[in-house]
Amino acid sequence: MKQILTFLAMLSLTSPGHAQLPVEPAVDDAQLAAFRNLQILDQRLFGIGYRLAVANAPFCRTPTARAGFLLHDIDQYADQQSARAAFDIDHSIAFNAIAPNSPAERAGLRAGDDLLALNETQIAAIRLDDPASAKQQPGYRRIAAVNKLLAKNLQAGEISLTLADGEAQKIVAIVAEPGCASNFQIAVTDDRAASANGEMVTISSGLAEYFLDDDEFAAVVAHELAHNLLNHRDRLNAQKVNRGFFGQFGKSAGRIRDTEIEADRLSVWLMVNAGYDPQAAIRFWTRYGKEHGKGIFSASTHYRWKKRVKLFREELAKIAALDPVDGKYAPPLLARIN
Repeated sequence: MKQILTFLAMLSLTSPGHAQLPVEPAVDDAQLAAFRNLQILDQRLFGIGYRLAVANAPFCRTPTARAGFLLHDIDQYADQQSARAAFDIDHSIAFNAIAPNSPAERAGLRAGDDLLALNETQIAAIRLDDPASAKQQPGYRRIAAVNKLLAKNLQAGEISLTLADGEAQKIVAIVAEPGCASNFQIAVTDDRAASANGEMVTISSGLAEYFLDDDEFAAVVAHELAHNLLNHRDRLNAQKVNRGFFGQFGKSAGRIRDTEIEADRLSVWLMVNAGYDPQAAIRFWTRYGKEHGKGIFSASTHYRWKKRVKLFREELAKIAALDPVDGKYAPPLLARIN
């Protein structure tokens, strides 16, 4: 999405004595379609991630306040003309995705609405020279500063948002709900990959387009979210695990494999609590495994698909033997770290 596209110059004929009018650059149809497809994937992932995070909040060690909307900044996009047309952005910051059944949806927020102010702070007045923002790439500094301010205000209680939809403006109030702490993003690549770094779950666009339905999508998101909830990155760092080439061998490989097993086991509990069909994990890994062998990763750090399916079946049998409390099942793995 950060490719700089070359546009054909548009020629304007003028008669003598008339000033030449400024010409808007053309919108690239291919880029427009790519942006719209990306937004669909963003919205699917954000909705699934939000649902998993909120449904499992009672079992997370440090739940955070969540409003149910995802923002983006026009400065993120090299082709801003096509981005404005695709996402209906008139100002700088706009809503990219609204999670179903979230405070944002109940407040009437819509993708394409522009965000003008957060409480008393105008978006245009937010400073971008603080150390946290300065570490970001230039196109992401404003959105990083806005998200930081948003998180601070959500934790404090109700927030007030000033929105613009075309020429109309309105102010809405939102009271957040608790959810597990993790963010979610689509990485634009044809590779079929997924990862978690302790704070972010990343799903490649190539993998997102491979899922047959949202239940399959949720199976992989739940696995990556499980890594974050179980603090696997911090644990592996504390054990000085090598994540490079030599991480595929010896103690490092074994320790990474242990975290993958835990993430598989926890993932189906997260799915059940969020109302997703946990059998989708079995369907997905069976289908993917038959097509690609070991699964998304071919290293010795991951079980082959048949062993992963066996793990899912074991956990689902444990869940079936329990009586839910308020419709939820307390995951044993999360109980150990809380």
